[in-house]
Amino acid sequence: MKKYRLTNDNCRYVYLPGIPPKIKGFVMEEDGYYTVVLNPALSADTNKKTKLHEIKHILRRDFDKLDCDRVESEARA
Repeated sequence: MKKYRLTNDNCRYVYLPGIPPKIKGFVMEEDGYYTVVLNPALSADTNKKTKLHEIKHILRRDFDKLDCDRVESEARA
């Protein structure tokens, strides 16, 4: 099983212009490195909450799960 460790060395945060407002952010993983993508059109408070939401996905090992809708429901709980 893959280890999911979050450190300053393997996680970065980027703002991606042009994301539709309904998409607050998302996280990508490749070989144990994470990129949390945030929407620069949204408020600082919204981006802070989105960042924490995406970190929760990393810590919950959601990359191993197939049902995206269920993953989102659990992450919002």
